[in-house]
This record gives sequence, structure tokens and C-alpha cells, in this order.
Amino acid sequence: MKNFNIYMLFFSLLLVFACEEEYADYTAPDDLSDVSWVVGLDPNNPSPEAKYKLNTGSYVPFMNLSQGASSSEWMIEEGNYFLKTGFKASDTLDNFIDEDLGTSMDHEKAFILFKNSGTNTVRLINKFKEPVTPNMSGNDSLVVKIDTYEENGEYVVDTKFIFDVYADVLPAFSVLQNGNEIINVSEDDIIDINDQNTWPIVEVEAASSLTFKDNTTTGRPNRAEWRIVQGVPNQIITDAQTETEIKFYKLGTFNAGIFRSFRTPIQGDLAPQYSAQKIIPLKVKVIQSSQPFVYDGALTEAANETISFRVTGEVVPFAGQESNFTVHVNNPTSGFNQDIPVQTAKVRASDATFIELILAAPIYNSDEITVSYSGSSIESADSRTLEPFGPELVQMHFGNNVLPANSWASFELTGGNVDNAFASSKYWIPPGQGNGQYGDLIYERVTTKSYTGSASMRYQIPDVSIPLINLFGFGLADSPNGLDAGTYQVSYWVFIEPGTTINTFRTEFGNPTYGYLNFDISTAPRGQWVKVTADAPLVVASKITSSDANRRTTLRILDMDNPGVSGPQEIYFDELSLVVIENRP
Repeated sequence: MKNFNIYMLFFSLLLVFACEEEYADYTAPDDLSDVSWVVGLDPNNPSPEAKYKLNTGSYVPFMNLSQGASSSEWMIEEGNYFLKTGFKASDTLDNFIDEDLGTSMDHEKAFILFKNSGTNTVRLINKFKEPVTPNMSGNDSLVVKIDTYEENGEYVVDTKFIFDVYADVLPAFSVLQNGNEIINVSEDDIIDINDQNTWPIVEVEAASSLTFKDNTTTGRPNRAEWRIVQGVPNQIITDAQTETEIKFYKLGTFNAGIFRSFRTPIQGDLAPQYSAQKIIPLKVKVIQSSQPFVYDGALTEAANETISFRVTGEVVPFAGQESNFTVHVNNPTSGFNQDIPVQTAKVRASDATFIELILAAPIYNSDEITVSYSGSSIESADSRTLEPFGPELVQMHFGNNVLPANSWASFELTGGNVDNAFASSKYWIPPGQGNGQYGDLIYERVTTKSYTGSASMRYQIPDVSIPLINLFGFGLADSPNGLDAGTYQVSYWVFIEPGTTINTFRTEFGNPTYGYLNFDISTAPRGQWVKVTADAPLVVASKITSSDANRRTTLRILDMDNPGVSGPQEIYFDELSLVVIENRP
């Protein structure tokens, strides 16, 4: 009996979409065993399962490299097709379907067009005069199955390539008002902007909302996007098949907007990307509200220290109202606790549903600021008077993460070994602490879940006492200018698997330690990504450079911090963030 090895050679996407010449110059190696093949799939995708997930209308090139077979045959399912040679990537592939071949062929090379959605199997059947023993290695055994059997005195090796083919996404949606359906657009409906004069008109009082519902199922989408130009919000991305409330403030009649349903690889979902959109065939007529004209939230500080807030309608331009606003500023650290006069109060030029306040003195994002209004002269475009409000708390402006994006802090770097958690040499675990002591690694960079990018750091242990193990990081000063002295708000995005009872973790900074922060996750939702912020700011006394020992961070989950924890524990960490806190002088 012979043994043979199977060689899986994966070509790049360029090859997948190239013409038939891609295999023209290939020469099988002399030491090739009895059965082997080439499949033109993406070599950069680390998951064998993901390589075998396709959109309908995709084609895959195959090449049978078997030697010594008495006969060989490619077989496909009804509805899929073999292609003739001579096509280019830009060609319409349906024009190259080989109608003479049907569902089987004995050519060495096969170009297979997948038109069926769902599970699709391509079979390569090789027959031999003597027995052979399959010997497949690697993770592709998840999507390539091999059967061997005897038939009519010959020995058959039946290789099955299993593809998951995704249908085109066909958007479907409905719009409701107060629970009553206004329109329902099915996946088969074709919407033409030229028909807009026939679209229904729905009247909405200013500051009231409509419900936009995604009904898409075909194509297995996982995200939905609503782009409603005059809505608030005017663009929002949600999970598929959910409802979204969108408010309207600006008076007038408008086309509703556009709906997009799409499929994208997120949080371990290996689906191939696809997107489709439809115009929403509806006109929204925003009319005068019968409700009071009141403060409606969105009270924020902008980067230029302007404070703004939204009201329930468009505001008529006004002047001389500064004294009717009270802005109180409290900063316990500095001892500052007083009102700051409003220098200018005005309607936002780009959106008349917002009022902007410019103050007479600087403010800092470490301040606690409230705004009150006590006047009676600000009016809406539909002749309502703004009612007094406050004090209301301002959401202060914080800048971006000072750590480099898509790098060390978001666990995007790969490499190293068990003692690096396979997250590059930027991370290190002392070998004596036993990162692999329970079989699966305790800390490991993985691509099955991520908040941003493609990777995260997984912490997992079986039902044991929490072991003492430190994940040291050495990328804190990797930005071109290092890490400046200052005060920083520190946060992570975490995904806590249901059943995990760990309540807190630590991050320490420096060597020796100069920052010692705790993160309380006892009440954090399980089964979703959530941002958690340290219990105190990080104070960096002096600039840290890439050669400084103080660049070290330490992620720690300690038994002493988590009494009573039992059962398996699993947490994913992503996007360590340091954001500058502005200290008031």
C-alpha cells in the first residue's frame, strides 16, 4: 500500500481573478506523491474556513496534479458551471460557461463558477490500480474531506472541497410611524429616483421620529446603514434586522434617504464582504410641533471650547441673550468653582436646531461644567418659545488616543512564540509563569474577535484558581516622539464571555511602577464589546522614549482582586487607549 501526501498550494487573490494563463507555466515537482492539487484561494487569509467562503458569481481555479491515476474527474453540483478558457477578470463570466460539459469533466484544469448559494461541494475523483492511504495535514481538513473506497477492482480517492457560498444581499426594509407601517420595500422591489413624484408623503412634527426597520435576510447580512440627510442622526450603522429611531427637526419636505445592507467580517464572522443599497421611496414633511420648545440634549464641548446643545426645533436667529445663560465650572483638583460668563450665544450656522455658547475664559476637559437657561425670548421657526432648563451637564471634549493606531496597543502586531502570546516581541510573559500550563494559552493574540482591526488579546483559564501571570508590553513610547509628560485617561475595549465572573483587572505602568490602575468590570455587560476606563488617571511625570524602562506596561488579573471566582474565565482585550486630560492651572 502506498502513502501519499497532499500539497495545498494557495495562490493570491490576483491569481484567483486572473485569466486561465495562471497555471500555464506550472510544472509538477518530481517528488510529487500520487494525489495532489492546486486551488486558487487567498493565501493571506489565516483561516482555512474563510478561504472557502465565497460570494455567488465567484469563480475558483483548480488544477489536478495527481500522478499514476487510471482516471480523474472533476464533479460539480447542478447550477454551478465549468468555464471555458480565455476570459479576463473584467469579463462577464456567464459568457464563458461551457455548456457542453454539464456537471463533470476530465480536464486537468478546472475553472468553476459558483452560482448556487449555500453549501457547495466540488469533487475530485481519482482512481488507482493499487490502494493508497490519505495523509492530509493542516487545518484545511476542516473544509476538504477525503474518502477512499474500492469500486470495480479500482481504488478510489474521492476528495471533496466544501465551499460556503453567500447569495447577493437583497435589501428589504420598512418605515413606521407610531407603530403604523408607512412603506414596506421587499427584496424584489426596484426603486427608481425618477418615480419620486409618486412616493408617499409622511408628516412628522418637528423633533418627532420615524422608525426605520431592516428586514433583509437574503445574503446573510450582518450590518445595516441608514443615511437620512435631514435626520438625527443623519447616518447610523446598526446590526442587521434591527429597528432604528431617527428624529427630524428641520421644517420642510425631503426625500427620506438611502438604506444599505451589507456583510462584513466582524468579531470572528468570516463572511465575505458584500454591500447593496436602495433608495427609500418616501418623502418626509416636517411640520410645526404641537409640543413645547425645549432643550433636547447633545450638550457638548467642541475642540475649540465652544459649548453647544440641541433644541426641539429650528431656532430663529437672536442676539443679546448671553446673560440668560449660566455656565458653572467646577474643578475639584484645582479648587476652581465659579461661573464663567457667556461671551457669545448664537444659532449654529450649519444647523439651526443647535445653539452655541462661546465663553469669556478658557475651559479644560478636567472641568465639570453645567449649563442653565432662564430667558423667555428665544423662539423657534414655528413660533414657539424656548422653555428654561438646567443645570445640565456638559460632555467634555477629549482628543484621540495618543498611542499609534493598528499597532502594539490594539494587538495588531503578530509574531514570536508562547512567551510573546504570539503578539510580537512587543509583549513578553516570563517563561516560568507558564502561559501554556493548561494546554491552551492563557494570554494569546487571536483573530476570532476584535473591536478594531483584526486581532485582540484573549485571556482564558479553565476552572482553576487565577494563576499569577503577567503580560508585559513594551510599546508605550512607540509613537515618533515618544510619550509626553502629562495626565492621561486610560481605557480598554473588552469582550467578556458570558459566565465569566472576574470582577477586576489591573494595568501597571513603568519599571519600577509609577502608575497603578484598576478596571472594574463587575457590572460590565457580557457577550459584547464595552469600553472600560481606569479608576484614576495616569500621571506621566516626564517624557518617555522608546529606550526608557518606563515604557513598560503590565496587564494583570490577580486572584487576590477577584475572591470567589470559579469556573472557566474568558476575556478579550483590545485598543488600549491613552487620552490627554487637560489640567486646569
